Parts: sequence; C-alpha cells; structure tokens
Amino acid sequence: MAGLLTPTSTVELYKALAKETKLPIHIHSHSTSGLASICLYEGVLAGCKHIDTAISSFSGGASHPATESMVSAFAGTAHDTGLDLNQLLEINDYFAVVRKKYKQFEGEAQDTDPRVQLYQVPGGMISNLHNQLKEQQALDKIDAVHKEIPLVRKDLGYPPLVTTTSQVVGTQAVLNVLTGERYKTITNEVKLYCQGKYGLPPGKVSPSLRKKAIGQTEVIEIRPADLIPNELNTLTNDIGELAASEEDVMSYALFPDIARTFLSERKEGRLEPEPLMSSHAEQHTHQDLSEFDIGLHGESYHVKIAGFGVEEHARQSFYLWVDGVPEEVVIQYDEQGNITQGTGPQANPSKKKAGPGDVTVAMPGTVVSVLVKPGDKVKAGQGVLVLEAMKMETEIQASIAGVIDEVLCKKGDKVTPE
Repeated sequence: MAGLLTPTSTVELYKALAKETKLPIHIHSHSTSGLASICLYEGVLAGCKHIDTAISSFSGGASHPATESMVSAFAGTAHDTGLDLNQLLEINDYFAVVRKKYKQFEGEAQDTDPRVQLYQVPGGMISNLHNQLKEQQALDKIDAVHKEIPLVRKDLGYPPLVTTTSQVVGTQAVLNVLTGERYKTITNEVKLYCQGKYGLPPGKVSPSLRKKAIGQTEVIEIRPADLIPNELNTLTNDIGELAASEEDVMSYALFPDIARTFLSERKEGRLEPEPLMSSHAEQHTHQDLSEFDIGLHGESYHVKIAGFGVEEHARQSFYLWVDGVPEEVVIQYDEQGNITQGTGPQANPSKKKAGPGDVTVAMPGTVVSVLVKPGDKVKAGQGVLVLEAMKMETEIQASIAGVIDEVLCKKGDKVTPE
C-alpha cells in the first residue's frame, strides 16, 4: 500500500508464500517509491501468475504501474500476456479525457517519492495528510508529520498502515505536531486501539502511551468482537417496518440519523436523487472558474469551488475552499434567476476572545456530540464535547475543574480554534 516492496523482498515473499499455500497469489504494490514495476517484473520471473496494474492515464505515483508498460515488458517472452497493446492505448486515450473532468479532486501523490521508504506512508494516506494539513493551514508542517508517523506507529506496536489504521496513525501524528506536544490530545480511536478493541497489535504498545490513553482501564486480550452483544435484533425492532431488508438494518446500524431519514422518505415515496448541479449553479459557474484568486480589502484569497447544494426556496449553498479552509456561501435568487443576496457561513454566535475557563478546539472540525449542559460540574480532564476532525473523533476535555456556565455550540456545528 505504500510501495515499500523491493525486487529482492518480492521474490523472497512470493517463493515463501507459494511454498506454504496453493492459493493464487497476486503482487500488489503502489508506484510511490518507483520500485513497483521492477517488483512486478521480478515476481513474474519467479513464477507469479497475477500482478495488479492500472491503465497508464491512471497509473504511477500512489497508483499502480502502467498496464501498457508491463504488457510491453513481457511481449514476446514466455510470460506474454496476449493483450493487444493497440486496444489498451485506445482505453488509455478514453480515460485520459475522463480524468481531466475530475481535476479538482487530484491528490498530492502523483509522482515518485523515494522518501516513502523512510516514512512509510501509503498513497491514500499521503493525499489525506495533505488535505488535512491544508484544512489546518499547516502545510508547512508536512515534513514534521512525515517524521512523526513512524514514531507513532512504533508506539502503537507497528499496526499495518492500511485503512483504517493508517488514518488512526496519521491523524494522531498530525495532532502531535499541531499541538506541539506528543499525545497532548489523543483521538478516541487511539484510545480504543490501546484498550485492545481493534485486536492484538503485531508489536508491543508503548506502556507510557497506553497509560496516558486509557489510564487503569483493563486491556482486552481476547478477540474483542466476542465481547460485543448481538445487536441485530434490537436494531431490527428499533427501525421497524422502515427496513425492508437486512441491508437496510445494517445501513441504520452504521448511519442511524441518515438511514432513518432515507428509509422514511423511501416509504413515503418522497425519495429523489439530488442533482449534482442546479440550473442556477450551471448558469453562474464556469469550468475555468472552479479555482481562482480574488482580492478583498487588500488581501488575496485562493478560492476553490468544491460543490453545490440543492436549490430550495430560491436559495442555494456553494461549498468553497478559501485558502484551504472549508466555507459555505448561501446565494439568494430572484424570480429571474439573478443573484440578489449572498451570505457567508453562519458563524458561531460567540465573538469573544477565549479567556480563562473557556474550552476551545485545537483544529477545525464538526461537533459530533455535546457531553455537558449549563450548570454541570466538571473535573479537569473531563470530556465536554466530541469533535470529528480529519475523519477521527476526539474528545475535547475541560482544562480545569468548574461549573459549565455556557455552551456555545451544538451537534453538527462546524467549529474552528478561533
């Protein structure tokens, strides 16, 4: 997943696996380090019958080696694929045009990066890290995050850096760098991992990290899934007649609020697909303006259009990235479709500067739940809200003991350190 295979290790691994199993073996390695195509070639010479590639317009970098290149490499040999290179080139021409349509979603992992052999970051994780740091306006810290990732991975007992553990490790590394203190803020997922709820790590978890994450909580040393009660019957009864299949119940288990709304609208016949872009969005947006720079009050801002909401009551939301920070702008139209009013995102009602006793967040995110209400007594270190940032949930804690005087956010609010 990170392109860490070398040609020598590829041959050693293939031969050892082929000796121990009769199952089909595929060689799958991303091109990030620049070694993947050599690994595939050596693996085939060693006897492997299956290799993973991508058509050249979608290959390279954090993707796979190019299909056409591998076909050409084996042409006329005992390992000739029999694939028609001319037809592959036609396929490539088609997808080269398709890719241009999705230019705004391109990641940062398109090129060869030999450093991956040191910091061991998978391709998808590279893109996530770049976007996460861009959201935090901290792209200048990406090298520090790269160096921190192997350290966090070591502390966690060397989990394999694949989804979702790669995100757990990567997000914690970002937090360590942004807060300026290792494990000052620990995500809920790291706490669950240290407790053993994701299974037994390949290596030894750092005792100091485990103590800091879960305190004296008992560590699970058996298969954690065996401790989970069978909730299917409860969920089935809870969602009731709205669920027409077990898949509907599973959707409800994973996304309770969204699934219930979806299933209710489906039953009532009100379910309609949301258009990707409304007529007004098409009218006021041009492909050349999907990303641009603007000047305002002497300041320059880089704006990137990320998407459009569904138009309702002559109002429509436009989702933007402004200097890497997500923003929502609401546009009001008149009967002729002309813009009459535009408003920025609904700001948090609190405009005061943070003072003693105020609880703030270390990074922008979405409030998942508020754990306290005015009048509650809290201890230092007690959780007051849960924040979702960078795909991970983090419990935000009170820095001192006291009484909750005011709560200035609610579930679903987007908040920033300010």
